Amino acid sequence: MDLITGYLQSYDWGSLNALADLRGVEPSGSPEAELWFGIHPSGPATIERELRQITLQEALDLVQEEMPYLVKILAAQRPLSLQAHPDATQATSGFDDNRSKPEMICALTPFQTLCGFKTVSEAYEVSSRLQLPEDLLSMIKSGGDFSEVLKSILTQGREGDAIALTQMCEKLTEDEFLASEVRTIRKLAEEHPGDPALLIVPMMKTHILKPGQALFLNPGVLHAYLEGVAIEIMGSSDNVVRVGFTSKHKDPATLLEILDFRSAPQIQTPSSSHYRYQTATPEFNVEKVERQTVQVEDREGTDIVVSTLKNTTLTSNKKELIVEQGSAAWIPKTDGEYQIQSEGVAYRVIG
Repeated sequence: MDLITGYLQSYDWGSLNALADLRGVEPSGSPEAELWFGIHPSGPATIERELRQITLQEALDLVQEEMPYLVKILAAQRPLSLQAHPDATQATSGFDDNRSKPEMICALTPFQTLCGFKTVSEAYEVSSRLQLPEDLLSMIKSGGDFSEVLKSILTQGREGDAIALTQMCEKLTEDEFLASEVRTIRKLAEEHPGDPALLIVPMMKTHILKPGQALFLNPGVLHAYLEGVAIEIMGSSDNVVRVGFTSKHKDPATLLEILDFRSAPQIQTPSSSHYRYQTATPEFNVEKVERQTVQVEDREGTDIVVSTLKNTTLTSNKKELIVEQGSAAWIPKTDGEYQIQSEGVAYRVIG
């Protein structure tokens, strides 16, 4: 087992101080968006071997193990794009790689997201109260999936309708039923005024995760992370399709081909101090260990342990390692059994 030196990514939506505060270091002065613990070539993490740094990929090669996931600490001060990812079958045509990209987000602070779609009746009620255009309301009410209404929103120049929706939300200050949607639309409109994707928000589920709560996203789930700090675990793929809240390339046609309108991720709340979240993927599993000592015996693959509150001590028959808050360690399967002793909160990611 070895301590990992993560790779810090600076994107304009990142927080100026959240990652630095978590790690107990001075902020860089630039937005710090993500700290990567993985083998991705755009941000390779490293470990120390014989007084020199080698990449985590090189270390995995030495023990002939694979890491089919990427672990990040994500700190969003501004909203990320509205996006989805293809599954492995869809990824074989026109994408950067042929891998699936499931995701799990585990909140470290209150974490706001748009994720998945409401039922038809819920979407219609919210959309009608917000006075979306009649043609959109008719398409929503017709039932089925939302493919036709999304196609209309994203391809028919709806900037004026998006502005009208924003103005409506500015007037609605005390409607408790619409409070979540109104706050979200206002927030997004500040950054992206007139973006037609604002018209999709009334049809989507809005969540504010509490620390420890999580969402698992299958490929095809439409989502946007809006604000907060979280652990993000994902399949090792670069495939992404964006349609809103970004200056990057948008591809509505491809998005409509890959969207899964049926999947509405449910919030998972740990029921014990040692809790395994539900992940419907072979790429990874995730456990939360809170103020607990856990013996890891039946190894499933190569592990990463991230300490997110206070320190975590890892002990094997070879060594003892202290993982400080905001840091991570790699434990290859070849190390065998080991123990996790968490003074606060740690997350174990299992390949």
